[in-house]
Amino acid sequence: MDKTSKRIERTDVPKLEFETLLSQLIDRAHEVMDTQARLRDLISASNTIVSELDLSIVLTRIAEVARRLLRAEYAAMGVTAKDGHLEQFIHVGMAEDIVAKIDHLPEGKGLLGALMQDPRPVRLRRLAEDQRSSGFPAEHPPMESFLGVPIRVRDEVFGNLYMTNQENGEFSADDEAIAEALAASAGIAIANARLFEESRFRERWSTALAETNRHMLANEEENALQILIERMLELAGADVACVLLALPDRNQLVVDRAVGQGAGELEDMTFPLEGSVVERVISEGEARIVDQTLGYPADGFLERTMMGEVILVPFDLKAGQRGILAVARCPERVGFRDRDLEMTSTFADQVTLAVQRTDFRADKQRVDILEDRSRIARDLHDHVIQRLFGAGLSLQAVASGLGPGEPSRRIMEQIAGIDETIAQIRESIFALKSDSRNPTGGLRTRLREVIERVADQLPVAPKVRFLGPVDLMSDREITDDAAAVVTEALSNIIRHANAHTVTVTVTAAAGELSIEVIDDGSGFGEKPIRSGLANLLDRATQRGGTFTVQDAKPRGTHLTWSIPV
Repeated sequence: MDKTSKRIERTDVPKLEFETLLSQLIDRAHEVMDTQARLRDLISASNTIVSELDLSIVLTRIAEVARRLLRAEYAAMGVTAKDGHLEQFIHVGMAEDIVAKIDHLPEGKGLLGALMQDPRPVRLRRLAEDQRSSGFPAEHPPMESFLGVPIRVRDEVFGNLYMTNQENGEFSADDEAIAEALAASAGIAIANARLFEESRFRERWSTALAETNRHMLANEEENALQILIERMLELAGADVACVLLALPDRNQLVVDRAVGQGAGELEDMTFPLEGSVVERVISEGEARIVDQTLGYPADGFLERTMMGEVILVPFDLKAGQRGILAVARCPERVGFRDRDLEMTSTFADQVTLAVQRTDFRADKQRVDILEDRSRIARDLHDHVIQRLFGAGLSLQAVASGLGPGEPSRRIMEQIAGIDETIAQIRESIFALKSDSRNPTGGLRTRLREVIERVADQLPVAPKVRFLGPVDLMSDREITDDAAAVVTEALSNIIRHANAHTVTVTVTAAAGELSIEVIDDGSGFGEKPIRSGLANLLDRATQRGGTFTVQDAKPRGTHLTWSIPV
């Protein structure tokens, strides 16, 4: 080798070293530029995420941004429920047809479950090599590299961010740092979205509560309860809402009304009250969220509703009756939050107040009516009857002065008419007073209804007289017996008597209630008491009373039914 070739070899060595260093410097510069670009993308993505206030959109964008920034094939956002299980799983990157073939989404088991229990970053070169991995369901695409980081909202772990299949084969330490920075921004975005959603949630409930109160004050209780469950179904985002009423005399629950999924099948259903979760809610007087899938396997109501989580809220109706407002979601849906329980309870409390105000208003109206009736009855007794009585006495004195003859007879007929009018006014006075004690109308109303039903089958409507406080001296069972007596008597007259006039007189006096039915038909004769009349005899005998049927004079039938009261 000559001198020239040796000189060339010595000069090549520094040149090769320089090129190597230069190449390394260029690669490092590319890495720095790439890192700067990714940081710019991270800042831009963070701004995009934080600017969004809709929580569902925020969660989806977090997964999309993570997939793009970390150059992953798949990314997902898992939301942890209050009891620690996976409540939501928002994924991106997987085709819809592939998702449709997979049996079910992740449930928080295996590696995902481990991350939920121990929220720290996890970076794996091969997912299958980790002992915590539980494999994938059928039709699930293969996944190799894995990166998972927790997302915290203040001091609470909201969920985890997952990325798989990095385009360069595995995730680097820089990828992990970017993922953690993104998770921090995601936590801020989620906190902002939650605050916004919370304000909208409470505003929506407050507006609905005010509107419902207005509607309920303008409606009767029946409509008020319907308005209640319709608004609850909408506001709570429930699948079914219903009102259950406790029937203590039968130790049962009955679904008074329902709206939503399967409402038609639920209405009027009855369930055993004893031992049920509803009984506990009623006895404790506190609302609660019940998850049917986690307990109460023998509870009839929960089994029949076929729902997942159910909010049960006790509330009071009039006359001390207890009710339960129940709103439920299907098992596959996200469960209720504490705020749903709080607002549902507040709503039910306000509805209870509205029902009580409605009852108070109705009671006041009844008091006003009763006061008017008492005043009318007093005026009739103190003025009208006294004036008629005075007119009758005056006419009686005139008739006495005239002596026997046609004028005297006609005056006495008018006096009899005045007496009849006084009797009718007294009957009206008793009716006014008794209605205040018996809002359903009592014996008087019941017998008038019976007579009105058959009046068109008689030549002339029966003449009805009520003497004494008949409503005050009768209860429901006596009213049923009296209605049976009048019904049977009038039925016999229609079928057999061929009568032209019928008089029904009901008298309450001296501890006895008696019913007389007199017609001018063909009479009773010597017939034996049997069939329907025998039943009336039994009713009187059971109460220590009497029952007689005989011919009237000059013609017809005279039926008398009397019992002690």
